[in-house]
Amino acid sequence: MLHRFRWFVIAFSMVLALAPFAGIAGAALLALVAGCEINDATRNACFAFGVDLGPWLSGLSTTAALGNITLPALAAVLTLWAVVESAYVLFRR
Repeated sequence: MLHRFRWFVIAFSMVLALAPFAGIAGAALLALVAGCEINDATRNACFAFGVDLGPWLSGLSTTAALGNITLPALAAVLTLWAVVESAYVLFRR
């Protein structure tokens, strides 16, 4: 049971850390379907499906900046986890 919990926590941490990059994939897919251009410097007008998708595409494409926080946090947590697990394996009786 504890073994499954460990793997669940590791998998959940990885999904949580990689979630900001789903915004980029969503923006790219939406822009591809709508035939729009994504520009990081400005918001381009993108009229599709009867609405302007430009602000949404701009917002979704900037979610990758959260990856600058979540990826190092994931690395720190997984490193700490590995140290604790290694210490447990080495010093258990």
